[in-house]
Amino acid sequence: MNMALAPRPENEELRAQTVVKTGLIDAPNPDLFQIYCDLAKDITGFETASFSLYDGEMKCSIAQAGGDNFEVGEKSERHEFNVCSYVLLDSEPLLMEDMCKDPTWKDHPHLEGLDKGPGYAGFPVINSENFALGTLCMMNMSGPKALSGEQIEQVKKITRSIAHMLDLQIKQKELTSERMLDALAHFQKVDQSFGLTDFKMYISLCAELSVSAKDAESIIKVGLAEDSGGGRIQLTELGRRLQFDMNLQQKAMKRIKMDGGEAEALLDEMFAEIE
Repeated sequence: MNMALAPRPENEELRAQTVVKTGLIDAPNPDLFQIYCDLAKDITGFETASFSLYDGEMKCSIAQAGGDNFEVGEKSERHEFNVCSYVLLDSEPLLMEDMCKDPTWKDHPHLEGLDKGPGYAGFPVINSENFALGTLCMMNMSGPKALSGEQIEQVKKITRSIAHMLDLQIKQKELTSERMLDALAHFQKVDQSFGLTDFKMYISLCAELSVSAKDAESIIKVGLAEDSGGGRIQLTELGRRLQFDMNLQQKAMKRIKMDGGEAEALLDEMFAEIE
């Protein structure tokens, strides 16, 4: 069955661009948002509470409390029967005690044959630029359920916290890009022939990742790195001093090191932003 698309907000283009800037569509981080879903579920008593982001075409699932059918990063089309997509259209929540009695949604395909529908509560997550980047939606599939005025206000506070977290994600990515550009300028002062590949090898060593002697040949040649034995390449005193000058010796490098197997993907993302 071909389905039409759900209507888009008036500011859709800029809104979607802002969502992409969070970096969470392609690299969801549910740990940042799980607590908000847990809180919303506990406060409302609904069976599930889920947080999703919406880029230009798709809904992307980020975190959820309750329910079995959930996959982090799962994407679904923003079609006409995707109720949560409509939450983006208003600054106030979409509340339905019984979806079967709602004049707009009573004929939803998933409600066919039901005498009593599920309770639904969808809250827009609106950031500091007044863009509805995502939704915090609660479902009570076992039957109708309503929210009190106090519960509504509490969930609104939760969505404001989520929005603040999204703004921080964007700001952090911007700062990381600026820091990388500044570090690249320092790096190229050592040798003007250095390119992004050489810079990536150097940053990998700063993060204590494994680099081959062949790949690190250029930075070994100028004395920034050396073979410490057994093919292990590490920074020299000169290389560590440059790292300090670049201001890359603290949190940024610790993050890459701690991410382990995801470090390469993180580096690729950082370098994609400055190319």
